[in-house]
Amino acid sequence: MKMKKMVAMLLMMVMCVSLLGVATAESAEKVTLTVGYWGSSGEDKAFAKAIEGIMEQFPEVGEVKLQQYPGVADFYQRLPGEIAAGTAPDIVNITNEQHLQLIDQGLVIALDDFNLDMSALSESSVNVWNYDGKQYGIPTTAAPATFAVNVDLWTAADLGEYPTTWEEVYEASKVLTKDDVVGVCLDIGNIFHPTQYMNSFGGGWNGGTTINSKENVDALTFIFKMFEEGLATTAKDAGKSWDGEVFAAGQSAMSTGGTWYVGTMSASAPDTNYTFIPMPGGDGNNGATLHSYAYAVLTGTKNEELAAKVALYMARPEYQVANAEITGGRPSDPSVMETFLELNPELAVLNDYEATATGFNYPSDLQFQTDFTSALEGVIYGGDTTTPQEILDALFEAYGN
Repeated sequence: MKMKKMVAMLLMMVMCVSLLGVATAESAEKVTLTVGYWGSSGEDKAFAKAIEGIMEQFPEVGEVKLQQYPGVADFYQRLPGEIAAGTAPDIVNITNEQHLQLIDQGLVIALDDFNLDMSALSESSVNVWNYDGKQYGIPTTAAPATFAVNVDLWTAADLGEYPTTWEEVYEASKVLTKDDVVGVCLDIGNIFHPTQYMNSFGGGWNGGTTINSKENVDALTFIFKMFEEGLATTAKDAGKSWDGEVFAAGQSAMSTGGTWYVGTMSASAPDTNYTFIPMPGGDGNNGATLHSYAYAVLTGTKNEELAAKVALYMARPEYQVANAEITGGRPSDPSVMETFLELNPELAVLNDYEATATGFNYPSDLQFQTDFTSALEGVIYGGDTTTPQEILDALFEAYGN
C-alpha cells in the first residue's frame, strides 16, 4: 500500500515538473517588442493606444515596451550605436524627411517579404515610403504641405482671390508688407520651406539627381528676390522660434506650413481668421510635399516578420483616430478622414491634392540640409554674393548623384 502511494506521489511530481517545464518553455518562447519614438506627452498617449491589444492579437508576444527619445536629433544620433549593441527598439516611428539616411545605412529593413496588406491606406502615403521598388514603412499619417493665409489681413488689403502662382504671392506681398507685417514667412533655417518653392517651380531634390536644375535655380532666385525687397521674413528676423509663431503673431500674412499650424493657431491666435490654400506654383503647378510618419522595423530585430505584422496592427484605424484627436495627425487611412475633418474642417482642402503631393527626396546625407541652409543664410544675412546657380552647383558636386 505504501509502495502504491509512493508511486502515485512520484507520478504526480513528474507531472508537475513536466507541466512546469512546459510552462517555462512557453514563457521562454514569448517575444518582447520595443517601440521607439520621439515626441511629447501627447505622443505618449497616442502610442499607448497603438499598443493596446497586441498581446491578445499576437499570443507569441509577451510584452510590449515603449521607448521615448528626448528628440529627433537624439534619436538619429543614438540609433546606429544601439543597433550595433543590440539594444535598439524593434519598431520605430519615423518620418519621411530623413528616412533615406536610415535606408542607405541599412538601419531599417524592407517589408516586402511579409505579405502586409496596406490596401486600406492611401496610395500616396504608401508610395512615399517606397524606395527603389521596396517598401520600408507602414504610414500612419499623410499631411500635404499647404500655404497659410491670414484672412483678416488679406481682406483688409482688398486683394480678392487667393494666389495660385508665386508671382501673385509676390504682388500681394508688396501690398501686405507694411507697418509690422511682412508678406511671407519663409523660414530658410528649415529646408522644408524652400523645398516647397523648389517643388512648385517644377524642380525638387529627387534624391540628389536634380539639385542644380533650372527649376531649382529659378525657385532660389525668387526666394532671394523676396528677401532683397523686404517681402519675406524668417522666424529669426521676427524674434520667434519657428514660422508658426510668426504667422500666429500676425507678423506675416502668408506662410508655407502644414497641419501642425492648427494647434498653434488655436492656442496662440484663436480669434484670427486664417485659411489654408494649395501651394502656389511657378506656372500654376502645385508641388507640395507629403509629410508622413510611419512604423519601420529596424535591422537586428530578432523576429522581423512578427515585428512587421505588429507594426501593421499598430497602424489600425483605432490608433489613427486617437492620433488625430491627441496630436492632430492627418490619417493615412481614408476611413478615418471623416473623424479628422470633424476636428479640423479647415484642412479639407488637403484632400484635393494629397494624391499629387510627393516625398521630400532629400539627398540621404543629412549634411546636405545643413550646407543648403547655411548657403542661404550666407546670402541673406551675411552679404554673400554667390548666385543661386553657384550655390546649387556646389551642392550638386558634393551631394549629387
